[in-house]
Amino acid sequence: MRFLEAEDPIALAALEYVLERDAADVRKLLEWLPAARSVRDRKAILERACALMRELEHAIERIAEVE
Repeated sequence: MRFLEAEDPIALAALEYVLERDAADVRKLLEWLPAARSVRDRKAILERACALMRELEHAIERIAEVE
């Protein structure tokens, strides 16, 4: 529970949206991973999931700064 408002409530809302969206996308990509038919497809899925996780890490760090 917050006692004080965030310094930038609009940025915080956007970052929380990115956090939820990217987490859902990573979850979906990991569900698809075992069904991928080729090594190339598996690598592409994994690379995209890793890129999204880097975005998640950045969003989490930014949320901590904004709160």
